[in-house]
Amino acid sequence: MKWSKYNYLFETDNKEYFLYNSYTNNFIKLNADDYEVMKDCAAGKLDLDPESIERLKAENILVENDSAIYNKIKLQRLLSRFEKKYLTLTIAPTMSCNFACEYCYEKDHLTSEHQMSEEVIDGIINFIKNHKNIEFLRVTWYGGEPLIAYKKVQKITEEILKLGINYQAAMITNGYLLDKNVISNLKSLQITQLQITLDGLEQTHNIRRPHKQHKNSFQTIIKNLTTLFEIIPEMKVALRVNVDKNNQDEYHQLYYHLKEIIPTNNLSVHPGYVTDIYSTKCNSSCLFQKEDKLEFMAQQYDKYKIPLAFYPKSGFGECTARHINSFVVGPKGELYKCWNDIGVEDKTIGDIFNLKASDLYIEYLVEADPLSLQECKECFYFPICDGGCPYARIESVHRNEQANTCADIKNNLNTFLFNHYRIKNNVQNP
Repeated sequence: MKWSKYNYLFETDNKEYFLYNSYTNNFIKLNADDYEVMKDCAAGKLDLDPESIERLKAENILVENDSAIYNKIKLQRLLSRFEKKYLTLTIAPTMSCNFACEYCYEKDHLTSEHQMSEEVIDGIINFIKNHKNIEFLRVTWYGGEPLIAYKKVQKITEEILKLGINYQAAMITNGYLLDKNVISNLKSLQITQLQITLDGLEQTHNIRRPHKQHKNSFQTIIKNLTTLFEIIPEMKVALRVNVDKNNQDEYHQLYYHLKEIIPTNNLSVHPGYVTDIYSTKCNSSCLFQKEDKLEFMAQQYDKYKIPLAFYPKSGFGECTARHINSFVVGPKGELYKCWNDIGVEDKTIGDIFNLKASDLYIEYLVEADPLSLQECKECFYFPICDGGCPYARIESVHRNEQANTCADIKNNLNTFLFNHYRIKNNVQNP
């Protein structure tokens, strides 16, 4: 019996004591006496009564073998990766967009007005039918701007519903075309979740995310959001704010503005950090590094009382790009494994008429795999890390570089956990 390597015991500057276990994802505040007992256990001094030892075993604080835990997690991830009961499709019915966002990584691929043909729509339905063992189908509508091809979304949905499959959909949209007519049909399209982006208050947003003709997109999106919740109050909307050093000071203003005009818990506002992997505009001086993110997150609570999520999530899942039954479908029926590849011809893995087990397809499933890396096997963070972005990992291999995909929490665990504790207990920064 020994102290698990997935334990993390720490003391704050003001003499508060905590124990965290990354496998169980449990976080405990200790008193001073229990902290000393745990320090002894960590040092191999298990001078405890049998009842206490059994209790610590039950919490996986004391274990027989950490390798068994690692293998259990690895097995769960492999089973999930190759589970064929689920089919996940990200469908871009068009690559056209009505916005001209300055940092858009798809910018070079948004010039085509092409929308899906009837042949491609039929191909998508046959592609779904050919996955005979699926029990659940999940579609995310994507683009470009998917609402430009709203009629195609309707047509494809109608054909999917005829299959009688357990089905659910989401949409990533800029929100500009989300008018009353579209909103009234979201339920019939079985769309239960939306992601919409605002990049600050009106002036900033309109500079960063302008409509191609009308420039001002902010007020239209706000109006559409208000109408959405009047008609479908139960709709789940994730409102993303793309944050960098140029607009970070407006995040809290936008957050409270939205909470005031749309007072519902079904609208969640969260930051998305503009990175150099995707951006074509923002240079290194405005990008957020890991330490900048931490400072930004802490400031939102300390200064503005906005509780961002600091607590780690159990990492038993992975990016869908690593799932055998997950595909991105372009408007011509071309297939990709990752959203970031859409529109790039040499990143296709075939099409809906002819899926190929291409080298790239196999790469996404097994290349630069955290499940095969010794450094990940030995890592304390393995249970709460999904291995990072497969796209970034594979691109690093192609460039013969070390992948920098470790979670932000790595080497910042004290900060994340203590900030979580402060938010949950309404404790101000000492």
